[in-house]
Amino acid sequence: MPDYNLDALILYWLMISAFVGCAVTPLVYDRKGRNPWRGAAIGLVVGIASGQVFGRLILMLLDSVPSLATWVSLLGGLIGLVALWLLVPAVQNEGLKHRGFVAGTVTPMVFYLATLSVFPLLWAFALAFFDYSPRRVGGPILGLGGDNPFVGLQYFELMLSGAGRDARIFQNSLANTLLFTALVLPLNMLITIPLAVMIESAHNVLRAIFRTIYFLPVVTSSVGVAVMWGYIFNTQYGLLNNGLRTVGITPVAWLQDPAATILGIPTAMVAVVIAYLWQDFGYNLVIFIAALQGIPDSLKDAAKVDGASPMQVFLYVTLPLLRPTILVTSVLTVISSFQVFDLIQVMTAGGPGRIGQTRVLVLDIYENAFRFERMGWAAAIAVVMFIFVAVLTLIQTRVLRTNWEY
Repeated sequence: MPDYNLDALILYWLMISAFVGCAVTPLVYDRKGRNPWRGAAIGLVVGIASGQVFGRLILMLLDSVPSLATWVSLLGGLIGLVALWLLVPAVQNEGLKHRGFVAGTVTPMVFYLATLSVFPLLWAFALAFFDYSPRRVGGPILGLGGDNPFVGLQYFELMLSGAGRDARIFQNSLANTLLFTALVLPLNMLITIPLAVMIESAHNVLRAIFRTIYFLPVVTSSVGVAVMWGYIFNTQYGLLNNGLRTVGITPVAWLQDPAATILGIPTAMVAVVIAYLWQDFGYNLVIFIAALQGIPDSLKDAAKVDGASPMQVFLYVTLPLLRPTILVTSVLTVISSFQVFDLIQVMTAGGPGRIGQTRVLVLDIYENAFRFERMGWAAAIAVVMFIFVAVLTLIQTRVLRTNWEY
C-alpha cells in the first residue's frame, strides 16, 4: 500500500506547477518578443496540465520507492513547461519588451489569492446551504449532495427564529461579538488619538522610544498575552485581586463568575476587552502618529495666530484632518474585533455562564467546524459574520469618508 496521500499530491502538483508556469513563462515570452501576459496564461495552463499528467506518471514509475516518488513527482510540471519555453519561437516585437517581470510577478499573486482566498470564500458560501460533514460521503462534486444534503436557507431561518440550542448559542455569540466591538472601537480611538498627539509633541528621541514601547504588545503572541492577563485576573493569586485585598475589597472572580458585572457588562467581557486593547492599540497609535506627521504645521500655526487654544487646535484643526485616518483605523479595528478568537479561547474559552458570556462568532465557528464537524452550520455563521462586517464597513465609509485633501 502506498504511504502517500494522493489528494494532497494532486494539490501540490496544481499549486507548484501553476505558480512556476505563470511566474517564469512571462519572462521567457518577453525575452522572445512575445506578449508576456499571454505567456502567463499559457504557462498557467501548461503548468497545471503537465503537473497532473507527468506528476502522476512519475509517481507510477517510481512507486516502488514512494519516498523518492513523491518528491520527484513534484517536478512533473517542469517537463511540459521546459518544452514550452524551448519550443516557443522568438519574434521581433520591441514594443512588448521589459514587461515580463511585471507579468511574472502579478500573475502568480493573483493565482495565489484566487486559489487560497477567493475559492475558500466561495466554498464557505456554498457549504452554508448544505448539511455538510467531512465524515459523510457526499456527491461527486466536492462532496456536496448525497449524505451531505442541500438544506437551502434552513440554517439562516433557524438563526432568525432562535429555535433550538444552536440558534440560541449563535444569537448569543452574535450579541457578544457586537458588544465586544462596540466596546473596543470607541475605547481604542479614545486612547490612541490623544496619545498620538502627545507623543508627536515630544522630542524626536522620546518619540521613537514611545512608539517602540507602545508597539511591542502588537508583535507579542496573542496566546502569551492571554496567559499573562489570565494571571492578572486570576481569582486566587491574581495581581488585581491581591491589590483589592490590600485595600480591603472583596476579590472578584473576574473570568469565572457569571453574576459579576461592571455597569451591566459581565466582568469576563470587560477583562477580555482590557487585554485586547492592551495588545491592539499600539497598531492604530503608530498609524495616527504617521498621519499627524503629514498634517502641515502651517495650518496649526494659522489657528494659533487667530487665537485658538491648544484644545481648539486639536478639536477644529487636527481632528478633522485625521478623518481619513480615523476611517481606515476604525474599519481595521472593527474587522479585527469580529475576528477575535485566541485571546478569548485562552482566557475564558467562551465562558462563564451556561451559554457563554464571552462566546464570540469565531469561537462558535471553530467549535462547530472542527470540534463537532458541522461544516455547513459553521459556514452559515461565517457568511452572517461576513455580511455584518461588510455592512458595518459600508456604514463607516459612508459616515467618515471625505472628498477633500490637504
